[in-house]
Amino acid sequence: MNTPRSLAAASLRRPSEPSQPQGIYRSPPSNYINVGSFSNSDTHSLCIPTTLTTENEAYRDSYFSSCHPNAPFLDIGFDSDVERLRSDSTLLFLAILSVGARFWSASSKTVCWLHPRYADIVRLLDAELMRVTLRPRPDDQKLETVQALLLCAHWMPFDVSDTGKRYRSRFSEMGAWQCLGLAIRWATSLALERSCYLSFQQPQTATRLDVRRFRTMLYLVESDHYLALSARRPSYLNPTPLKEVLENFLHADFVQTTDIRLASLFRVACGAHSTGCRPSTIESVEAFDKDVELIERQFLSSLGNKSIDTLSQHFPFTSLRWYRLSYVCAFLDATDITQRTGEALTWAIDWASQILFHLSRPRYMRVDSDTPENVQLEPDPSVVDVMSFAIDHYFVVIAYASFVLVNSWLSNLMDFNLRPHITRSDGALSETASTSLLFRLVDVAARTLEAASPPEGHLARRYVPLLRGMAGIISSSETQIHGSSCQNMSMATGTLDPSEQLQSNLGGDLWEMWQQAGLEPIIWPGPLDGVYEA
Repeated sequence: MNTPRSLAAASLRRPSEPSQPQGIYRSPPSNYINVGSFSNSDTHSLCIPTTLTTENEAYRDSYFSSCHPNAPFLDIGFDSDVERLRSDSTLLFLAILSVGARFWSASSKTVCWLHPRYADIVRLLDAELMRVTLRPRPDDQKLETVQALLLCAHWMPFDVSDTGKRYRSRFSEMGAWQCLGLAIRWATSLALERSCYLSFQQPQTATRLDVRRFRTMLYLVESDHYLALSARRPSYLNPTPLKEVLENFLHADFVQTTDIRLASLFRVACGAHSTGCRPSTIESVEAFDKDVELIERQFLSSLGNKSIDTLSQHFPFTSLRWYRLSYVCAFLDATDITQRTGEALTWAIDWASQILFHLSRPRYMRVDSDTPENVQLEPDPSVVDVMSFAIDHYFVVIAYASFVLVNSWLSNLMDFNLRPHITRSDGALSETASTSLLFRLVDVAARTLEAASPPEGHLARRYVPLLRGMAGIISSSETQIHGSSCQNMSMATGTLDPSEQLQSNLGGDLWEMWQQAGLEPIIWPGPLDGVYEA
């Protein structure tokens, strides 16, 4: 039987494409490129944008200036040395170039937004990934291999058509999970966790390599827990040893400004680890929320008057709110049906709406009665700028946050204006849906993704039709009435499986959009779960 997860995975393939295994890899091209046969100058000549004047400009501006702050596990001062990295790790060198090359013309937002030789860079990267995976050499046993795999998991390459005019992201949550698993396997074989812990028991002796190793492991552990919550899978890495020496790391030499933010994320992952990313009680959700609140306060106070990286001002409403939302959704997904309409649902609505509110200008710290009515929310330019270079999964965050709200509304768990526990009546349909808070939040999410991406091919564009479809359902009174009828019929028959249930809730057109977006849907809470039983 097809499940929502399998349907979503299948939808990533266009009808004309042959079936291929899930993951980031593709079979080597017939004209297999042996990376080792390229001289340094040959390999590098593929990757320098013609619009930039020097190698260092191309390297820094393409990745470190814009992309690195979104996933700050590399050492800016060390890894931005082009010649050193090119000779030390071909894989990491190509991974960085493949990320930078997809943003080379981002400022112009033109159709030709990829580097003209982007497809060549990706073919080189694919070949090197295949070699390292299937025929690794002793020289591959190094930190840079783990870092390259992390980059590929967060910014998956794009496939380019033969004509060079069509693009498609390879992203899927399953592919990200597989790639992150490879990174964890390499880190385990290198004993990075143990070496990190031992190095910072006496921080005064820690070298730059020790700091680079520790920073990478912090990010790998955090990514493991982040994706575990998102994909409803168990986490693998134990954060406890690193947590014990975290303060020593933050006071060592060679730390970066972004390490404060990374350490805060790691502490949140530690909180999720205590329940295996599978909370089973409302008390555990409440305790996790209090932990995150404390971490947020500590993060903001630690900044003081210091100069901070751009993402720090958005941090509480991006990563921290998403951890809260995914944690409570994990609880709602597995808990007894009697607890799905209580405080946990209120928290989910609040945190999902805060994520979407943060996309707007002016930004609202909370959703409350003081929010202006009937005022269209406009995308915040600073958020658009950040999201233009965001890791792939952040676009999933926006889509999921919107879905949590729309699904809660369609399931009669809240009204147009995010007020929970209110069962809609016919009188509620007299409200103007197109000016409701729910519509405005979903609408600003769609327009933010449009503003943050090129016209076609970008991963964000995969989710725009989904968000537009949600907004269309909200604004259509006829669809609202139909949705209520579908729910009543489902309750009466009790015959729908979870995938049919979601299709009934969202409508056939939107269900198809959801599949095309490649999302793995959150099924909670549906009308068949007994929520409406007397």
